[in-house]
Amino acid sequence: MSVEEYSRYTLLSGSNSSSWSLDKRTVILISVLTFPVFMFCITYMTLLGVYEKVVYPIRNLEEIRQQNVHRALAYNTFGDETNTSYSFYLNSKRYSADIGEFKLVCYYNFPSRPDSLQTEDIDPFLCTHINVGFVEVVNNSIFLSADKQALLKELVKLKTFNAKLKILLSVGGAGGATGFSEMVINHANRKSFIQSVINYVKDYHIDGIDLDWEFPNEDPGNDKYQKMHFTQLLEEMRTCVQRQPKYAFLVSVAVAATSNIISNSYDVSYMNSYVDYINLMAYDYHYYTKYTPFTGINSPLYASESEKYYLGTLNTNYSANYWHFLGMDKSKIIVGLPTYAHTFTLTNFRNNGLYAPASGFGKLGSLGFAGYPQICQFLSTNQISPIFDMESKSPYAVKLSEWVSFEDAESLTYKTEYIRDNKFGGAMVYCLNSDDYKGICKANGKTGIRFPLTNVVKQILMDNDGSG
Repeated sequence: MSVEEYSRYTLLSGSNSSSWSLDKRTVILISVLTFPVFMFCITYMTLLGVYEKVVYPIRNLEEIRQQNVHRALAYNTFGDETNTSYSFYLNSKRYSADIGEFKLVCYYNFPSRPDSLQTEDIDPFLCTHINVGFVEVVNNSIFLSADKQALLKELVKLKTFNAKLKILLSVGGAGGATGFSEMVINHANRKSFIQSVINYVKDYHIDGIDLDWEFPNEDPGNDKYQKMHFTQLLEEMRTCVQRQPKYAFLVSVAVAATSNIISNSYDVSYMNSYVDYINLMAYDYHYYTKYTPFTGINSPLYASESEKYYLGTLNTNYSANYWHFLGMDKSKIIVGLPTYAHTFTLTNFRNNGLYAPASGFGKLGSLGFAGYPQICQFLSTNQISPIFDMESKSPYAVKLSEWVSFEDAESLTYKTEYIRDNKFGGAMVYCLNSDDYKGICKANGKTGIRFPLTNVVKQILMDNDGSG
C-alpha cells in the first residue's frame, strides 16, 4: 500500500469513527429524553388496562341501583307536556304551618352483603328520622322476610340511645311498586293494609310508614281511578290514626319531583290534609337514556339560563315550589338530597361540558350510579379538580370520556341553606348506604369522618331549629 493510499484509508477510517461516535451520542441523548415519556405511557396504559379498577374503582351498588333505575328512567321520559305549567308565582302567599324543628330524614336500604352498611354502624343521633326499606305489599299487607324482620329489630334498638329518633318502614321503592295497585283498588283491601301497618307499629315499635309507590297512576291497568284510590288510602290512614291514638303512627309519602308525574299521580291539595310530610325525590333529573343522550346534573338546585321550557323545570327549586303552589304546606315538604352520583360516557372527550353528547353510562359504578366513596377515590387517584357550576350550585368532574355529576360539601351547603332559608320542613338524604359510611374520603384534609355528606346537612339544619 502506498503512502497516498494509506493516508486516504486513515482519513476515511477516522471519519467513520467520528460519525459512529456522533450517532452513539445522539442515540444515548434521545434515549435519556424519551425514557421518562416511554415509562409514563406504559404506566398509564397499564393503569387503564390491567389495573383499570384503580382509576375506575368498582363497588357493587345493588342496594341503590335497584331502587333508582325506574325513577331515573321515568324522570327522563318527558311524555305529554301539553298540560305542564312552566311558570308560576314562586313566592306564593299560600298558608303554611310553622316548621317547629327541621327534619332530617335518612333512607337506609337493608344491607345485601357483609360489607354493606350494617345497622350497628349507624349513628343514632345523625338523623331525626330513618326510613328503612324496602318492603313489599303482598296480599294487601306488608311483607317482610325473616332476615329483614331481624334487621328491623336491630335498627329499632337505636332508639334506646336516642329516644327522639323515629324509625319508619318504607314500602315499595322504585323497583318494588308491585302490590300497590291491587291493594288500593277497594276499601276492603286498603283496610287490610292499614291493619298490617298497625301490627308492625305494635309488634316492632316502629313510628310510622313511608309509602314509596313510584308511581301512582303510571300504569293504572283496569283501575282508571287509581290516583283517587291512592288518595283514599291516605285519608283512611289518617282516620285510623285519629281513631286509635294509642297506636298512632306517622304517614309520609316519597313523591316525584317532575311536573308531568306530579300532575298524573297526586291530588296534592287533598294529600296535604292526610300526610304528616312528603319526601320530595329531587334527584335523577338528568340520567343517560336513549332519549336523553347528553350529560346533566343529577340534582341541580336552580335552572341555568340556557334551560328553557320543560328543561327549566328540572331542578329542586322548581319542584319544591311547585308542590307548595299546588297546595302542600312548606312545613310538610322535606326536600331530597342525593349522596350518590350519576356517570356518563362522553361521545367526544373534547366536548365535555353540561349537555355534552353522551354515548352511555360511565365506567364508574353500575348503570350510571356511583357511591360517594367511589367518587372520592376517582378524584384522588386521577388528581382531578372538579368543576363547580354556579348556576345549578353543583359540581361535576371529567376524566377523558368519563363525566360524573355528584354532590360535595359545597353543593350540599348551598342546598341545605336553601331549605333552611325558604322554611321548608327539612331535608331528606338518599341514602346512608351511598354516603362514605366507612370514613375513607378526605374531608377538610383528613380522613376518618363517617357520613360526611349527611353530616354537612345535619350541621346546617340542626344549628337552626326553625323557630326563629
